[in-house]
Amino acid sequence: MELTQTEYLAEKYVVDLFTRLASTYLVYHNLSHTERVVVRAMEIADHYGLDEKDRFVLTIAAWFHDTGHLIADIAFHEQAGVRLMRSFFIDKEIEETMIDKISACIMATKWPAVPATLLEEIICDADTYHFGTKEFELTDELVKKEFQLRTNKNYTNWYYDTLQLLKTHHFFTSYCRNKLDKGKEANIEYLQAKIRAN
Repeated sequence: MELTQTEYLAEKYVVDLFTRLASTYLVYHNLSHTERVVVRAMEIADHYGLDEKDRFVLTIAAWFHDTGHLIADIAFHEQAGVRLMRSFFIDKEIEETMIDKISACIMATKWPAVPATLLEEIICDADTYHFGTKEFELTDELVKKEFQLRTNKNYTNWYYDTLQLLKTHHFFTSYCRNKLDKGKEANIEYLQAKIRAN
């Protein structure tokens, strides 16, 4: 089976999963976040001139990286995403080594991220790309709302905790460091201002 055809089928499969298993509390970890991660992963892949096989691994991992939120608790969603990805490949002729690489990329997004390869670094950076953009102001509110809906807790220290997250986070690829570190500094200042205002 051609890789590009499989990518198309994977996209359809994941879109269907998010449609069928849609949850009112997934206001951040939803299809639109997944689509953004796919786009960002390909942007970074383009910069590094990755070949077709590596791009395939990244694309599939990006599509599946948060599907586990649909069927599992937050703490185990990466493992659940790997299971969904492997079930997708059951009837497809794809090398096992490639499926293992996709699994490793999905698992690499587990916090705190410790990627071991360039592909794992790329998907981690694609997943947290918004930390270095203006979009962060919106996504942080969505993540806060999602956590409140999922846990029935009101997070009084949300901005402080997010500030610590941004301060300890770092982009793994030089491409993202060069492009996003300044934006992340601006978001750190934005959070500090929020904390002072509260």
